[in-house]
Amino acid sequence: MPQHIQIKIVFGLCLLVNLIFWSYFRSTQAEWLNVPPVPSERIAVAFGLGDKQFAYRNIALMIQNLGDSGGQVRSLDDYNYEELGKWLELQNDLDGRSKVMPYLAAYYFGAVQSPQKLVPVIQYLENVGSVGVDEKWRWLAQAIYLARYRLEDMDWALRMAAQLTALQTKIDDLPVWARNMHVMVMSASGEKEAALEIMMQTLESERDKMEPAEILFLADHICNDLLPPTRAAVTPLCIQLKNQ
Repeated sequence: MPQHIQIKIVFGLCLLVNLIFWSYFRSTQAEWLNVPPVPSERIAVAFGLGDKQFAYRNIALMIQNLGDSGGQVRSLDDYNYEELGKWLELQNDLDGRSKVMPYLAAYYFGAVQSPQKLVPVIQYLENVGSVGVDEKWRWLAQAIYLARYRLEDMDWALRMAAQLTALQTKIDDLPVWARNMHVMVMSASGEKEAALEIMMQTLESERDKMEPAEILFLADHICNDLLPPTRAAVTPLCIQLKNQ
């Protein structure tokens, strides 16, 4: 048989096999397996060729695009947040200083429509934010927001607010609103009298150490949020604030 005939036969067979393969699998799509199981830190570093930073960046990219693969886009509601929380904690072990994962947790995954799924995310932000270094306390503030307004777990928000307030012993420039976060959460939870007592004691004992703007902030919160109008009208602090 001439060589050119053999080539045509082989080409025809390849084309036939290709057509059969295409007709059989044309309706098949990639299956989304949700959040994969988290490896140990040792295995994660091994996949990063022994470089923690390389592993951290690869995993961050994977997590960011987790639901956008195989030509499909998945809702955050479809994610397994229990597994996702484990990936977030692994990333914190690989690089505790990077802001990439806290940003994703707070502003991306924190937007999930089912608030009950937020528990692992809030736990992660609480762990990251309570260490009292750099400006990580901001992630604790974000965890308080998610617990209070999204999850509506006032007790958890109050516990974290107390942690944030306690960080003033480690962080000299902690803003006044952060230092008094537990008081504001207490007042929101209905414990206004206790919150008022703490605020008044803070003003009495710390006034000499506070900036005028901080004093004004506390006075405004006391007079406009904690005290009823009738009491505020006869309270010297509020009278002074009104006359300023």
